[in-house]
Order: sequence, then structure tokens, then C-alpha cells
Amino acid sequence: MAEQQRSDADRQPTPAGEHLNRRNLLAALGSAGLLSTAGCLGILGDDETGPRADDPTPVPTTEGGEGTTTGPVETFDIEWTVQGATTAVASNEVLLDVAIDEGLDVPYQCEQGICGVCTSTVPGDGTDYVEHTGADYLSDEQIAGGFVLPCVASPKQDFSIETGKQDAADAYSPDGAETEETTTAADVESFSIDWTVQGATTDVPATQTLLDSALDNDLDVPYECEHGVCGECTSEVPGAGSEYVDHDGNQYLSDEQVEAGYVLTCVGSPKQDFEITTGVKDDADAV
Repeated sequence: MAEQQRSDADRQPTPAGEHLNRRNLLAALGSAGLLSTAGCLGILGDDETGPRADDPTPVPTTEGGEGTTTGPVETFDIEWTVQGATTAVASNEVLLDVAIDEGLDVPYQCEQGICGVCTSTVPGDGTDYVEHTGADYLSDEQIAGGFVLPCVASPKQDFSIETGKQDAADAYSPDGAETEETTTAADVESFSIDWTVQGATTDVPATQTLLDSALDNDLDVPYECEHGVCGECTSEVPGAGSEYVDHDGNQYLSDEQVEAGYVLTCVGSPKQDFEITTGVKDDADAV
């Protein structure tokens, strides 16, 4: 009789809590290989062959971790012609990073694809040679013409690269001709700018940046990147900056800072007469 009772007990259904525990464990195990192992260990039980229909489906994983994919990484030989060196650069590395790691003397500044200081040339269409991530400085035409930004570029093949080509890129036109000026000096309005710290007044055309005018007139003004990135040239005008200055490439000041009267002389051109106070970067940062 006892033997019969034990047999009946053995046939009792598995308590719901045990099913739940198994299901939670299955979800944690994830992959098909681990599920197979779980089956061998008896975790699944005699009546289960895999996750239940309402269990979550495991996300396929790759070497890069759950939910990510990683392609094959290739390494290419990059010949730096100006520096007289060749470096091995992987397809998932940035050209500038490797150059700096190798101690090469290459021009760069912002490292974000904005300032253009690192502009270089490759032997053909830039899209054939590098993969850019954030090449804001160069146009599609300039890249197609062989200009690339090492600070945001990874290689796609072996090639030679020539650094120090920012001016060439700036003057580049797809048809090879210089861009014709459509306006004359007489057509451009000029404004009187009073530099309070320097004790000088200059006439600045609407087509010229405030910084260029200051440097042309030998004024001692603070600046560094000349591309609106570093904020070193931050100055203050008597009202909302947007009423006094037209910015072209401001990457440092927020809209709130500009409206509070802060401007960047390196990328700011005048829209009217006004006085300007330089050396106020810290004040702007506090806004």
C-alpha cells in the first residue's frame, strides 16, 4: 500500500511555483546551447522541451554583447607623406588618434570635424578611402575632391595622405576654377566698432569677421581656434548678440548666451555700429 502511495505521489503535477522558477532560469540561460545543457541537467523536466510559448524570446548576441553586431576589423597601411611615416590603422580606429599615438606631428585642433585644421588629401574620392563620422567642415564636393578630416575618419583601404590642406580645401571648387566674387567693396556696408578694452575703433565690413578686422589693425585681442569652437574670443556687446552680430559657425555659445549679449569675434560679422568688450569668456560660461 505504501508503495502504491509513493507511486501516486510521484505522478502529482509539478507545483506552479516550480514551473515559474524553471521559466525564470530559462530566460536567464538565453542561448540554444545553454537550453540544451539545461535539458541534459533535467531542469526542463520530462514534459518540457524548451521555453514556454509565453516566455520572452532571447535576443541574439554577437561578440560585441547582447543586441550588438560587430563586423570584421581590417587593418590598413596609411602613408603620411608630410611626416615621412607609415602607420597601421584598423578600420575601427580614427586616423588622427593613431597618428598622435605614433608621435607624428600632424595639424589638428577641435578633434570633432568642425574646425578643419586637420584637413588632408587622399589620392581620389575621399568616400572611397575613409569613413567619416561627423565631417561638418567639409562639403560633399570637397570630400569627393579628395579632402578628408583625419580627426573623424577611419580607413577603408591602404592609401597615402597629405596633411596641411585646409587652405586648399577652402579654395576648392569642383570645376577647378576659382569662385568669382559677385560683389565689390563698394557694395558692402561697413560698421564702426569700438573696442573698449583696446581703446580703438575700426571700420568692419559686413563680410568680414570682427577678429580678422582686429588682427588687421594690430589690436591685441584674445583668440585661439578661429572657428567658433574654443570660446577664447568670447566678447560682449550692449544688447542681444543676434541684433549686433551675424555668427557663421558658432559652436561654443548657446542661444541664451548670445541673447545675453555674448558673441564670438572669430565667426561674428557686424550688423550695425556698436562697442565690444573682449576677454569675457568666464562671464559667458557663468550664464
